[in-house]
Amino acid sequence: METQSRTVFVASIPFDYTEEQVLDIAKSVGPVNDIKLIFDPTTGKSKGNAYISYGDSETAASAVRNLNNMNVGNRYLRCTMASDEDAQNQGLGGNAGKLPPLPLGVQLFPGQNAQQAISDLLTRLDSQTAGKLMKEAKAMSLENPVLMKKLLDQCPQLSHALVETSLMVNLANKNLVELCLNRRHPDLDHLTRDHVELLKYVNGLTEEELASLDADKRKVVKQIQNEISKGSYGAIET
Repeated sequence: METQSRTVFVASIPFDYTEEQVLDIAKSVGPVNDIKLIFDPTTGKSKGNAYISYGDSETAASAVRNLNNMNVGNRYLRCTMASDEDAQNQGLGGNAGKLPPLPLGVQLFPGQNAQQAISDLLTRLDSQTAGKLMKEAKAMSLENPVLMKKLLDQCPQLSHALVETSLMVNLANKNLVELCLNRRHPDLDHLTRDHVELLKYVNGLTEEELASLDADKRKVVKQIQNEISKGSYGAIET
């Protein structure tokens, strides 16, 4: 008897949705084993398609029934069953969520901390190797952001190394790094009523109203709406 698929193919996902946002939608049906949002390898932008692997075929079938035609970001999801083989070809399942064996660390000298050891090792890198390292890190972040986050969570020294390398090859500057480190959103309890009303107004803007804005303003509004949808400001109701 042929084993039923546990994998669902989802299309028409809003292009600005992250893998974490798609995962939140997928988990509304049941526990998710793995997820793979498909990115265009040339542009690095989402194709609006994803493969979602559930623990059993019944949950996968329920996802097709409940998520198909769901209105998400003014787009209607299209959900169908996918073969587990297709999903594996996309890097989903199997060892896709497991980190590969990592190289051994280096011995620290007395009085030397990890950051100093990383800086010392990076000074020996030539610009071509450093550039290749950043290119590979970017590719992994785009192709499998969940696995990349898992890698950085387990190996915080790698985060430090990538930041230092980005400074070395002029992909970032100290001001940009400081901005990323210090960026956080205030809790809803700390916002004034005027701030809350403004967030509600921004979140309620229609596509027609957005189209009337220039590109820079439209980008800012989309970013704020995205943060609201992730709950960065708390529960904002329009």
